[in-house]
Amino acid sequence: MRNDILINYKKYLFTIAGAFILGFIFLYTSMPNLVVVDENLKVDKLIAFDRSRYLLIFIFCLFGLGAFIGSAFSELSNKVKTSNYLLIPASTFEKFLCQFVIRALVGTAIFLFIFWIDAHLARFVAFARLVDQNNRLIGPERFKIIEEFHYSMFLVKEQLNGIVTYWKWPEGIAVLLGIFSFGMYLFSAKLFFKKMGLIKSIILLVALFYLYLGILILFSHIFYPETVGFNMNLEEYTTTFHNISNREIWLYSIYCFSSFFLLPLGYFKLKEKQV
Repeated sequence: MRNDILINYKKYLFTIAGAFILGFIFLYTSMPNLVVVDENLKVDKLIAFDRSRYLLIFIFCLFGLGAFIGSAFSELSNKVKTSNYLLIPASTFEKFLCQFVIRALVGTAIFLFIFWIDAHLARFVAFARLVDQNNRLIGPERFKIIEEFHYSMFLVKEQLNGIVTYWKWPEGIAVLLGIFSFGMYLFSAKLFFKKMGLIKSIILLVALFYLYLGILILFSHIFYPETVGFNMNLEEYTTTFHNISNREIWLYSIYCFSSFFLLPLGYFKLKEKQV
């Protein structure tokens, strides 16, 4: 880990700086700068920058984090660098764990911290340019227009007509493990490719997704002969486990158990290269 940081610390610093700048730009440009105010000086609630807007940008930024995690083992893309990397006096487990800690654990922690800072900084700067239709600066009402960011708002699943619905704990755990599994796929799958590992991993994931859909369509035609064309006939019912449907349990199972398969797969692929 010390060797990796000494060699790549500039790259990591530039990545952190780039993430901070791009995150701020995405958030700042997404926040409103014009507010429609009625005769009674009541702010139109339809233009509020609320939880859903933050969540959309957060999901978009997660792809950047995924690209950073999927860029692990960059030395293996070149024959000379690969030879030097494999000759480092460290075990395969140490090399694998080093990349996992730096890319997945530390990278995720820094990403969450940067996004939190960017959200508050962009909100503060956006207030300076927030005007109404008469080009007048908005007063205290501006706090209603751009909601203050905090990660606890992501615990809300839906909010309609003042009724707030929170994620059930199995759903929340499944979503977190699903994001983790996606990152571990990008982290481990690139070890199977010599060059352009991240791009090839994404292409492979898309191909596997369409293969999965093809299998579902095939089974639909086999078990439900009335199925037409590319339609999928999947029976759905609600289970007694927190009223979660059978489809959701299937998806959550994939999310939860994929990482237990992907991490050992990446480790043994790296070990194979070491040998």
